[in-house]
Amino acid sequence: RLATVTVNKQQYESRGASIHALSLHMQDFVKILGLKHRREVAGKSAIFSGEHFVLEETDWYLLNLFRLWWHYGISFLRLQMWVEEVMEKFMRIYKYQAHGYAFSSLEELLRSLGGDTFVNMTQRSVAESLLEVGVTQRFVDDVIAAVLRSSYGQSVLVPAFAGAMLLAGSQGSTWAVEGGNKLVCSGLLKLTKANIIPARVTGVSLHSSEGRALYQVHYEGSEGQGSAFYDMVVVTTPLHPNRSNFTFENFKPPIADFPGAFQPSVTSVVHGYLNSSYFGFPDPQLFP
Repeated sequence: RLATVTVNKQQYESRGASIHALSLHMQDFVKILGLKHRREVAGKSAIFSGEHFVLEETDWYLLNLFRLWWHYGISFLRLQMWVEEVMEKFMRIYKYQAHGYAFSSLEELLRSLGGDTFVNMTQRSVAESLLEVGVTQRFVDDVIAAVLRSSYGQSVLVPAFAGAMLLAGSQGSTWAVEGGNKLVCSGLLKLTKANIIPARVTGVSLHSSEGRALYQVHYEGSEGQGSAFYDMVVVTTPLHPNRSNFTFENFKPPIADFPGAFQPSVTSVVHGYLNSSYFGFPDPQLFP
């Protein structure tokens, strides 16, 4: 999730390059590990239609707001209000965790956070939801589509709940760790003295010992096959067909295959010089 790739002797984060300001656990981890927030790198964004720049960001905040209003009316305000409402309800999850609440299904969790609205947001597109709250079709086509495409390679047909999370991270309220976000993971592993087994999991089987559940994890490593017993197992990999080739045994009811298809995300890191003439700027120094 926080992998890096080396290009021209420089390391680049291929995924998970930014962390939302409301990610309270990551904020706490950084403090515990004594890490620092990375200094923000100045830069501007723009949306290119393939023929011309639809919208360009400037160094002046008020001018940026005026341009948004001139092109799209108050759609950007409606978007911000919609995202803030979703995030305000989603933040209840930290209160649930602090009090040890648990839910038996994802739908039950979503309903407790945002009622039927959150459940419905998993069944309709982000475009539908935004149009319903008054965001214009032009704003969806120009801005929302560009943000979702650049973030996760998705279109405006992505479910509204996922779209809200993506759009929340595009509103400037993100940060990163000095030295790379992966330092949080390596630091926590070292702090907790976790025993890491470099192997591929092939299956999980449920057993019972003195009336309590035990989970046996089977794996294959460089030294052959092995297994170990645990009180709890957390699976953090897609369980869709052809994505995870391991089995679940002795579970009642049996764990069935997950329906639908899994959408992989690919990051391309290119080393080279920008062809500014493609964007209508023969002189690279004049490129915004």
